Amino acid sequence: MSIYLTHIGKHQFCSGLFWQSLSRPRELLKEARDLALKIDFDQLVLRKEYATAQAGFAHGAGDGRSAVYSLALAVSSALARQGAHYDGENQPAHNWLAAFRLPDGMWAYFAVRDANFLPNGDFAGSREEVLERLHGDYGLGGWNLVIGDAELEDYGFHNFIEKGILDLLEEKGGKIKVSPQWALRPLRSQLLTRRRVALGGAVILALCALAGIKIYRDRAEQERQRLAIVEAQRQLHLQQLPPPAPLHPWASLPPPALLAETCNRYPRFLASGGWALDGYACDGHAVQYGWLRQDASLDSLLAQVAGAVPDLNGERATYTQPLPALAGRDEALLPYQELMAPILSRLQLMHVNMKVVKAPQPPAVNGVTSADPNGTLMPLWNTYSYMINTSDWQPVELAAILDQPGIRINTMNFRGDAWTIEGTIYAK
Repeated sequence: MSIYLTHIGKHQFCSGLFWQSLSRPRELLKEARDLALKIDFDQLVLRKEYATAQAGFAHGAGDGRSAVYSLALAVSSALARQGAHYDGENQPAHNWLAAFRLPDGMWAYFAVRDANFLPNGDFAGSREEVLERLHGDYGLGGWNLVIGDAELEDYGFHNFIEKGILDLLEEKGGKIKVSPQWALRPLRSQLLTRRRVALGGAVILALCALAGIKIYRDRAEQERQRLAIVEAQRQLHLQQLPPPAPLHPWASLPPPALLAETCNRYPRFLASGGWALDGYACDGHAVQYGWLRQDASLDSLLAQVAGAVPDLNGERATYTQPLPALAGRDEALLPYQELMAPILSRLQLMHVNMKVVKAPQPPAVNGVTSADPNGTLMPLWNTYSYMINTSDWQPVELAAILDQPGIRINTMNFRGDAWTIEGTIYAK
């Protein structure tokens, strides 16, 4: 909080002190000085009213040749001495707000709660700044009264007392009699000693730091050279190693039977709330449902499937149920004919058509390919995609047939009255 200096009469006052409560009644000044040194202030003033004690702190207020008085302390002392008339009687005020126009046109603002200045309750600024602070604090409630210039009466503050700054400070005869207790006490000698000690310590620390930096850099350079030698040896060793074992894409995917059994555990909401099932899909990560409204309402669907998500028109809706992570299975691959001949024969006897298409060769990748005589890297296996459409058999029954090395199911879809199973075959 910045310090603001102003002249009232022949005296110089300041606003903007930082107020803190004190807790050692017999050592108030010592406690205040210790606190000032700790938080790096070089001026203080003590306030003792209503069995409370506070210290107000400032930094560099005034030129040091003439006294500077705390305006907050002067106002609170006047109120403590004069009392305040509110709630039908003259009595002490422990919770009050005050805003005064100063002779130089600026405004001073004070906020006291439980007989203590708030840490930011000593402030000077423009009229707009003070009124903003006044209205903000007033909204917190719990104030005995509000004191201020006549122009504030129109704001309708509870228990408003019209008083200007001179009404509080001037005594009989129109003169302002200041109290020595209001004057800021300088602490420059203590701070100077402290700063000299700190400066000496800083110089010693700087010298130690420079020495430490040199040692650190020398050791860092030695470590860099050592790591460079280790890396060169590692690269040479890697060049002499055989290629790494192939990475198997099917190893991270669940086998067909496990995927189908997991998907089958979740209910199929066929006609939830009167909505017609438009589609069902399971891909090993989640189960997804889709519905058409028909003659039902959205409420009837949500009553049965609370997590359903309608489209913008409320005519379609979807629901997604995440699945637990499924374990993959690595296995040795079989030649395509050896693998697929029994499966195709079995499906043909069941009158189930399986369409298989060979996928293009993927880009050559180090570690999963071998070299042909021309030096071109080729995959170690062939990849095929397949599709099965059926309305007579359930996916669990078909997955039991497909549960062979290198065969994986990607998705299972149900639409209308038919199932579509799509997947991948890895074979030699």
